[in-house]
Amino acid sequence: MTIIARHWVPAAAVVPQERGREFLAPVDGADWSDGVGFYRGFFASFRVRAGKAVWFHWPLPTPIELNGQRIALHSLSLLWETGDGAQLNWATVQHGGMDRIELVPRLTVPPSVPVPFEPEPEFRPFCPENNRRLSEFVLPEPLPLRFGVQMCTMVSAPEDRDGLVRFYGAGADFTAAPD
Repeated sequence: MTIIARHWVPAAAVVPQERGREFLAPVDGADWSDGVGFYRGFFASFRVRAGKAVWFHWPLPTPIELNGQRIALHSLSLLWETGDGAQLNWATVQHGGMDRIELVPRLTVPPSVPVPFEPEPEFRPFCPENNRRLSEFVLPEPLPLRFGVQMCTMVSAPEDRDGLVRFYGAGADFTAAPD
């Protein structure tokens, strides 16, 4: 299958569904991030409160037609990491308003591969230690599109402590829709 378009959005695009101090704790000692998360130029961090789960939504640019050809969603990608016991443990894609396709079942950590990153020495003080992971979700069959799509991921914290999630970006691959 030929990929005819790829889109990637930076971490600034991610939106937590549950907000406020009940769900999100301060990140990296920044009191102002309490309840909202910490958006940086190169990633977005959230500290999910102990025993809570938070959905994170990724609106993705979605071509529905290209050069007169209808487009289909082929796959989605997510660059992420967790710490302090947090788990990214559910992922879906929403399309056409309320329709959704499960990418990984609830309470299942998605398959991923490491994406190492070592900053230049002068930038090291601004970059936390990281353990970036890339998950790629290929749909069982291409999804012909009429409306936009968003990827939705749930992150859960353990019962006894707040858990950290960092997002670096998300993307989608598109192919020609079947006739």
